[in-house]
Order: sequence, then structure tokens, then C-alpha cells
Amino acid sequence: MSSDKINSMKVEQENNNLKQKIASDKGKVHFVLSHSYLVFLFAVVFGVIFDMIIPLKFFSNNIFQYFGLTFIIIGTAIVYWAQTSSNILKNKRDKEKLDLGFAYGPYKYSRSPTHLGLFIMTFGLALIINSTFTMLFTILAYILTKLIYLKREEKLLEKKYGEEYCNYKNKTKSIL
Repeated sequence: MSSDKINSMKVEQENNNLKQKIASDKGKVHFVLSHSYLVFLFAVVFGVIFDMIIPLKFFSNNIFQYFGLTFIIIGTAIVYWAQTSSNILKNKRDKEKLDLGFAYGPYKYSRSPTHLGLFIMTFGLALIINSTFTMLFTILAYILTKLIYLKREEKLLEKKYGEEYCNYKNKTKSIL
């Protein structure tokens, strides 16, 4: 076998290994994020259970329910904007094969706008149902997911995208 053919086979094998690595890392990011979202679900569930055991109703005025509804609408809009922008950017990357960076849509202002939107929505729900423990657990969930899950996500993204993501990370805040 000629050395050109051997080199060509090595390059092809390296490309295949890289494609497999990228595919496996892609699933890991979504796996980490899905677990961070579950923490917010547990915050609501445990908050409601604690409120049933120890009823603390500090926000019984109807104005807080309107604030809660507003928070849910704002949080939903942020999540929708983030997910839509992410899909648009992914499609542009796939079609044009260009390095478009990460600062697109709400990702210009925050590295994890979906996480922020989910926090705002969950806090809004806590206001609507007047659940003091859900509010407290939502704040704890936010801190916990930021310190544990978002750190893991960023390590995976640094590994996957390298210097491109590190530059983005240095320029863009984690959360507003």
C-alpha cells in the first residue's frame, strides 16, 4: 500500500472518530440540561408538599398572582426566544458550514437564557399558588443548577467547541 493511501485512511479514520466524539458530546449536553430542569420540577413538588405541612402564606394579595402570571409569560418568552435562536443558529451552521459564534438572540446577553427563563417561570408559578416554600426551593434550585449543572454544561461545550466557546464565555455573562 502506498503512503498516500495510508495517510488518506488515517485522515478518514480521524474524521470518523471526531464525528463520533461530537455526536456523543451532543447527547451529554442535553443530558446535563435535562437534569438541571428536573431540579426545578422537584423544587415545585417539594415546595407544595412543605407548604401543605407548614402553611406559610405571605403573598395572599391578588397583586402577587398578577406578578406571577407576568413572570410566567416573561419566562416563557425568554425560553421560546432562546430555543428558537438556538435552532436558527444550528441550521445556519449546518447549511453554510460557517463559524457563526454563539452570540445570537438572547445568547448575546446570557450564556444560559433557557435556565434564566425557567427560573422566572417557576418563581412566577410559586407566586400564583402562594407557596413560600416553592419560592425558597426555586431560588435554591437556581443556585444549585448554576453551580453544578451549568458548570458541567460549559465544560462539555468548551471541550466540543474549544477556543470559540471560551472566547464567547469570556465576553458574555452567565446570567443577566
